[in-house]
Amino acid sequence: METMDMHGESKITIASRTSVELTGVTKLDSFDSDEFLIETILGHVHIAGQKLALGTMDLQKGILSIKGDRVDSVQYVGKTKDKSKEGFFSKLFK
Repeated sequence: METMDMHGESKITIASRTSVELTGVTKLDSFDSDEFLIETILGHVHIAGQKLALGTMDLQKGILSIKGDRVDSVQYVGKTKDKSKEGFFSKLFK
């Protein structure tokens, strides 16, 4: 079974403003037909649009796809997750 590498790559691909594919996904926080809030290895991503629906989701592989009538925006929100900036003691006491 293939699992996601937490230090791996995160990609967002938008096709024809009607579908979005993401990799590096760790959690789907919330969604409805107008917006999705997704946690990735690089931080939270907010996707807004019209008549959005969840397509494929496999959190073990870190992939998620969304389809809809129109994707209006894709935006990282909040702080990014940067493991390289953790201090020595933060890493030691995990």
